[in-house]
Amino acid sequence: MIKKIFIKNYKEVNNKEVRKSYGKVAGIFGIISNLTLAIIKLVIGLFSNSVSIIADSINNISDMVTSILTIIGFNLSSKHPTKEHPYGFARYEYVSGLVISIFMIFMGVLFAKESIIKIIHPKTLVINLYTYIILLIAIFIKSYQMIVYFDFSKSINSSTLKANAIDSKNDIISTTSILISIVIMDIFGINIDGIVGFIVSIFIIINSFKVIKEVLNPIIGIVPTMEYINMVKNKLLSYKYVIGIHDLVIHNYGENNNFITVHVEINSKMDMIVAHDLMDTIERDFKGELGINLTIHMDPIVIGNKKIDNMKQMVTNLLLKYNSNYKIHDFRIVEGRSHINILFDIVVPYEIDYDLEEIKRYLDLKINKKRKKYFFIIEVDRPLY
Repeated sequence: MIKKIFIKNYKEVNNKEVRKSYGKVAGIFGIISNLTLAIIKLVIGLFSNSVSIIADSINNISDMVTSILTIIGFNLSSKHPTKEHPYGFARYEYVSGLVISIFMIFMGVLFAKESIIKIIHPKTLVINLYTYIILLIAIFIKSYQMIVYFDFSKSINSSTLKANAIDSKNDIISTTSILISIVIMDIFGINIDGIVGFIVSIFIIINSFKVIKEVLNPIIGIVPTMEYINMVKNKLLSYKYVIGIHDLVIHNYGENNNFITVHVEINSKMDMIVAHDLMDTIERDFKGELGINLTIHMDPIVIGNKKIDNMKQMVTNLLLKYNSNYKIHDFRIVEGRSHINILFDIVVPYEIDYDLEEIKRYLDLKINKKRKKYFFIIEVDRPLY
């Protein structure tokens, strides 16, 4: 509901300005709701002398700060590329998520310290109807926050907003734990305020480390989803005259800011002017339709040469016997007076170790004959898909 009211053209999630609006609206919503909760909880916490409620109010203040960081992160990530940063600033959004996660850890450690002091030196609590009402209102508001953040993060695939959503989820659990502990203290007269505060702080710290791992992955660089890879592959192969593709590499510089390089195979007999125009068309389509910066290396493939086809089939079969996971591409033969060079790329999965010299010796043993001498010039690729 919020995005429909406050975000113009909210369905155009690939638009940088719309994405920026998602971050801005989420941030303002977080600032207002968290500041309101922080003030109310702080008053109730001071009145009831509860360290866990005071810690929860401070946590809401930290959430307000993360909302401010969210707005800053989205504003920075939407900046246009510059000479010093030609790939743009979209990764600022990941950095914002990382800063939020680190801030969450800091607050968790602070809560733990205060809780330990309260365990050692417990104080009498003042519990009344207002305490219960405020905590129930806090749980309701945080639940709505979590729903909004998760919805926004899913809409624009944002790790920063997902971190905010997880933080809201942590707050729901912590506030619920505090409410349960107050019920126990009110009924049985057992002061477990410090213990509950410590448990909640440990929970916050653990979940914050999980969020850090999640937001670090795109900064370090991870493989794209198979859905995205298949989308790119299928679109490339949909063009007439494209025989196949290989050496697909996808670089991510922030959400909706991908740079792709790929080798596209075409018939070597195709007119080079026509082929070049085809590559230009594909690159232009990817940029216009998907916002993807695509660079193509054109690979002419010899088709219908029996000698090359037979040798390629022989090498393929031998490598399959050597290891069924191996695939080859860019197969070529260069003949000389004293020997014949066989050149190709071999695709070896990341999880498989290999010895390139051993592979060459294996092929040499199986293929070489007395009258002809073959040399194998092999490049090893690691597959993206």
